[in-house]
Amino acid sequence: VVLSAVDHNEEVAFWLLVVLVERICFPGTFGHNLSGSHQDYVPLVSSKTEMARDCYGFDLCLETPAQLADYARTIEQNAQQSVHWGKLGKKLPSDGKLKKLVRGGIPPTHRAWAWYEISGARLLKEKHASPSYYANLVKAASLSKAAEQVEVDLPRTFPGHPYLACPDTGMRAMRSILTSYSLHNPQVGYCQGLNYIVGVVLSAVERNEEVAFWLLVVLVERICFPGTFGHNLSGAHVEMKTLQDLIQEKLPRLGAHMAALGCDASLIATDWFLTVYCASMPPETACRVLDALFYEGAKVLFRVALALLKTAEAALLRVDNAGDFMRTVKDFVSGLYNADGLMRVAFDGIGSLSLSSVDAVRKLKEQEVKALMEQRRQQRSSQAAQRPTAGT
Repeated sequence: VVLSAVDHNEEVAFWLLVVLVERICFPGTFGHNLSGSHQDYVPLVSSKTEMARDCYGFDLCLETPAQLADYARTIEQNAQQSVHWGKLGKKLPSDGKLKKLVRGGIPPTHRAWAWYEISGARLLKEKHASPSYYANLVKAASLSKAAEQVEVDLPRTFPGHPYLACPDTGMRAMRSILTSYSLHNPQVGYCQGLNYIVGVVLSAVERNEEVAFWLLVVLVERICFPGTFGHNLSGAHVEMKTLQDLIQEKLPRLGAHMAALGCDASLIATDWFLTVYCASMPPETACRVLDALFYEGAKVLFRVALALLKTAEAALLRVDNAGDFMRTVKDFVSGLYNADGLMRVAFDGIGSLSLSSVDAVRKLKEQEVKALMEQRRQQRSSQAAQRPTAGT
């Protein structure tokens, strides 16, 4: 049945069989004594057993044959990339070769050390702090002004994950990282969205808290636009206005359609940037984005956003209202298991988009946002001055 459904492609059918037997069906279902067939296991969704999970423990929601085929290709791609990365012996090659390897995807077995190196997190730690810097921050957690909000958000951060949802392990680790960061950078403190980033990164780096902490430092302070995670999210506003301009430039037909529907980029992409895609798409797909983001920087955020919209453009152009537009985007992105296809479009299907060109647009939009923020401040001050005082 599978072979017929995948156009008689033997290799694709083989990897789909691997997924079915080893990732979805209960262990022993196809064993010599069929012990697993007595466990009342239902593939993918079951009220009696756990859902199928990826290599990091996140739920897999493979509802269509296309998603199943995409995930099978991801497993195959990871296996192929593992061979290449395994030859490195944890020593990075020249920039040209490294870029090709990173864009092809870092396999899960190599992400912990590779992210730590290509992001500059290791060097940042060595230059910035004493060996006990993170441990000292953890000990000072009670001083964090963000502790209360972190506690509120932890139970709803990947609640079905066997590690991250466990109070004694994953939740404790995320709490330590988030409160430590709030002490490390009081100007940012804690912003909702960072919890999802930490959850995915922590899982991908083999649950190493300190490595996850320094990768968070790199993301917030070296990659994302200043103010993105600040109290008024001014940086996020800059990024959304920048993305809107890039949509008009790179995808003019879709940009005109969005304008006609009154659907601004911020309505669909704010979460993408505030969680660097970690809460918007399947975590393994998000990790492919992070592979490139840690090495090539912020332009990847925009390349991926444009690639998502370009890939879904035909469907989006058929939508006739903003609500359905947002739902279509959300459903498409949340079910996107074709990470390799997404990254090919991001790097080969968007055209030229350097970090310097992104920064040029950002600079203009930053002035617009500052002017808007000042206008709002003056309006609030004027309204406050017009309110009657007590006793008058």
